[in-house]
Amino acid sequence: MIEMTIKELFDVGVSFESSIGEGTKSERSRIPKNYARINLPKEIELKIMSIDLELNFLVSGEIWCPDFQINTTVLKKFCDLNPNFNISVITMARGKKFLSPILNIDKENFKGPTIVVLDKNFNVMGYFEERPKAVKNIKNFDDIKLDYYKGKYILDSVNDLLDIICNI
Repeated sequence: MIEMTIKELFDVGVSFESSIGEGTKSERSRIPKNYARINLPKEIELKIMSIDLELNFLVSGEIWCPDFQINTTVLKKFCDLNPNFNISVITMARGKKFLSPILNIDKENFKGPTIVVLDKNFNVMGYFEERPKAVKNIKNFDDIKLDYYKGKYILDSVNDLLDIICNI
């Protein structure tokens, strides 16, 4: 069986902008809307900006996925705030085939987007999968789905990513 390392997956990935370019006009139009909804408190912005680590984020996901549109846009905001952060996006198919075994996730249970936080040497520091914990913990997603898609849980995504980064 062919295998790929995290570094090889990162290198074969594309930029956030290129991954967005693969979408339909409607899918692409959601990204600036989601970005505009990211209203971070000043202390969180400063925290992100002050992280003095080179970090790489390997994302497995697809632009058509609403979870990708929301949570990868949050990650893009992190990268815009901190020049030490790099992002690379691979397809879900590549993620299932090559990334899931690295993360010890069954291929059948691999969800997108999966955002892997890597140090500068491409060691896995942790990962964010699909939705923030606060949303995953809600018994009936349909009860909050509209609020989630309108960005009401963006700060939960921010905090989940910061929890991974700050526990490095």
